[in-house]
Amino acid sequence: MLHIDEVKSEAANFQTQRAHVVTPEQKTKVLALARDLPRVWRAATTQSKDRKRMLRLLIRDITVEKLADARQVVLHVRWQGGACTDTTVPLPSPIADQMLYPRQIIERIRELSNRLSNPQIVQALNQEGLRSPRGLPITQAMIKWIRIRYAVPSVCLMRPEELTAGQLADRLSVSVYFVRYWIKRGVIDARHLGAQGPWWITITDQQEQQLRDRIRTSGHLKNHRETLPDAYHPNTQS
Repeated sequence: MLHIDEVKSEAANFQTQRAHVVTPEQKTKVLALARDLPRVWRAATTQSKDRKRMLRLLIRDITVEKLADARQVVLHVRWQGGACTDTTVPLPSPIADQMLYPRQIIERIRELSNRLSNPQIVQALNQEGLRSPRGLPITQAMIKWIRIRYAVPSVCLMRPEELTAGQLADRLSVSVYFVRYWIKRGVIDARHLGAQGPWWITITDQQEQQLRDRIRTSGHLKNHRETLPDAYHPNTQS
């Protein structure tokens, strides 16, 4: 029994030694295959599983080293022939960093904030072709978030002599919807920046007195819904 085991061991050693013997013809074929490997790798007919097999035949192992002071890793590739290759690979940015807006957009918003409202800034940025990190058009919600995230101050574009619709309504003790109705009818002068911007009203002492006289003589204008046209009721227009 012992003799049989020795024979098997010697036979295995012989096969191993024989496998390492490469003839000139075999060497030529291997070199030709190596030169042809890039074409085979890129070929559309080569499947992923075949590429994995080729890698297993070529690479003995890979050691990954994380660099402490950079978002990079170094791949130490040890090939089957004993050679080693080092490859540096950048790591992807964290999700939070991927959501950061480019400095170009932030600085542009800082510049426009000195003279434009949020709706106007949105319009300007989209006309300039600027986009969010995800490639979406700029919106007012994005502008508001950028102001908070990057401490971009919002400059008040309201003139010192102007009043908001709410301020005038409080001064006259009427509903704000009446003030908006007067604006639409041209009874009082007002301006706003953008379709969704607030109304800023300019009113003289004489105009204010005329409005007070109108309220006093109307009998039931003050805070009464039935005297306001349907188009300006709270439930039909904000």
